[in-house]
Amino acid sequence: MSLTSTSIKRPVATTMAFLIIILIGIVGFRFLPVDLLPEIEWPQLSVSVNYDNVGPEEMELIVTDMLENSLSGIPDVEQMSSTSSEGSSRVRLEFSRGTNLDAAANDVRDALDRVRDNLPPEADQPRIRKFNPDDFPIVIIGVRSERNLAELTRILDQEISMFFEQIPGVGTINIWGGIDREVKVDLNRERMLSSRITAVDVINALNRENITLPAGNIKDGFRDFYVRTQGEFETIEDIGQTVISYVDGRPLRVGDIAEVSHGYEDISRYVEIDGVPTLRLAIQKQSGANTVAVAQEIHREIERINNVRSDMELMVITDQSEFIQESIDTVRNAAVWGGILAVIVLFMFLRNVSTTFIIATAIPISLVATFGLLYFGGLTLNQMSFGGLALGIGLIVDNAIVVLENIVRKREGGQDRMISAEVGTREVAGAIIAATLTTSVIFLPLVFMQTTTGTMFQELGLVVVFAIACSLLVALTLVPMLASRFMTIKPIDPNPEKQKKGDRFFEKMDDKYTGWLRKAIEWRWSVISVTLILVIGSIMLVPGIPFELAPETEADEVRISMRMEDGTNISVINRYFDRLDEIVQQIIDPEVVAYYTRDLGGWGGDGRIDISLVSQTDRDVTADEIASNLRD
Repeated sequence: MSLTSTSIKRPVATTMAFLIIILIGIVGFRFLPVDLLPEIEWPQLSVSVNYDNVGPEEMELIVTDMLENSLSGIPDVEQMSSTSSEGSSRVRLEFSRGTNLDAAANDVRDALDRVRDNLPPEADQPRIRKFNPDDFPIVIIGVRSERNLAELTRILDQEISMFFEQIPGVGTINIWGGIDREVKVDLNRERMLSSRITAVDVINALNRENITLPAGNIKDGFRDFYVRTQGEFETIEDIGQTVISYVDGRPLRVGDIAEVSHGYEDISRYVEIDGVPTLRLAIQKQSGANTVAVAQEIHREIERINNVRSDMELMVITDQSEFIQESIDTVRNAAVWGGILAVIVLFMFLRNVSTTFIIATAIPISLVATFGLLYFGGLTLNQMSFGGLALGIGLIVDNAIVVLENIVRKREGGQDRMISAEVGTREVAGAIIAATLTTSVIFLPLVFMQTTTGTMFQELGLVVVFAIACSLLVALTLVPMLASRFMTIKPIDPNPEKQKKGDRFFEKMDDKYTGWLRKAIEWRWSVISVTLILVIGSIMLVPGIPFELAPETEADEVRISMRMEDGTNISVINRYFDRLDEIVQQIIDPEVVAYYTRDLGGWGGDGRIDISLVSQTDRDVTADEIASNLRD
């Protein structure tokens, strides 16, 4: 017994099977992560070494060259580039597509182990980092307060950050613009010269004394006591009493040649929001987490903190989830309207409520079943997957229409509903299976594409294949079962006068179409010539079409970046941005600006201005127009 015959003769079992499929699809849809684009693994690794207070040329000579030599033998490396700056060395490795980055990272780690002892002992250990889009913050929060920045930094680090870390899906939280307290040891050069002491001697003495070591254990009867020597500094007086060396039998202490005091570290990053010095919290998500869901929980936590604390105000400066949700809503609405219009057009041609109902039922069931396959396939809901669903709606309808049209033809020919459903489906089963396989093969080359674009479109292709596979199952089982039970089509009376007006109209259309086909066959060389001209003309127009990875979209933020010379002091950068502020504020209408943020020194001495705009419905100009005015 074939699958179609079983589904027709066992309608309850068929119904229950599809209810299970619908349940799995709905549950899978609820747990599908939502993101802007598919997860893309960039075949890049970077190795960085920090060595404070060392110039770029020295970094290249004693660190970068050594790293490059050790990493040159790593397999599958297509390009190696390096950057040496003050106190920092970075080597970037680009691998060929398809390289296992975990295995490549192990090769890099082994290569670094061979040269680790040759690096300067004062330099930090080499760090290996993979490029991951999830490393970029999904939400940036501005924090205003009457407290000083040092105290605010402590509160954010020790209290506020803990609330956000407890949210499921939240990864790393960084504080931008914070000021940390530190103990300063200001050395007196004259005293050091007279005592023949160098800064290295002071550093070694502090490292030697500021340490806690285990000292074994003591047994007392039935009890064991673990002993340790507590040598870490607890007060600045302890630092001042640290002995550096002995001169003429007398101890020389840190306090004798230096002034020890509490202070603040030098400002390396300065943030202003609407002209007020403030801090920013950059929240990253965990890999694979739902961006939209995590951002919604962050918004709820911000609202709760603002209601509880009156000494500070938290405000969302940047939220990636808003753009993601808007983009996905646009594609989703297009898919929904496409399905609705498809049903309307089908009703115009089928002219029967029952047959239209069968098709209208097949579309959402096929889509819901696709969500289940997406969940078990480890995919996400993003622009590409929703685009695949929108594209798949037309293909989903095809299989069901072919089956239902043949069933209707059999029924109009006078056969019983059960027989017409089984025979009509069996006659076209081979055709729709072949069509489904043909369409699936079209997307097969996407699986073998090794470019970034190919990686993005692989998910679109998989979604389309999943959707038409589900539609094939629905067309061979659910559609004939519903047609055998609910189709109200009756056999057509051979007398034309007793036929409906709609039937007579479509018969006339069939006659006209038949006449056009005969003329096209008679003038076949003319038809072939016109077709070739159109094809060649279309190919010639291809070079005039602009190419880009993704279409331009309206954003709610404008960013202005200024690149300064390496080593430029942050106070100098601030003066330049004061002049830039005057120019920008003369061009931009304050009513379209939600937040005006200056972030200086966070990118190796560079700075940028982030202009967060109000909602698109509340302004008359677009972000592109504002950016164009600023460029001019």
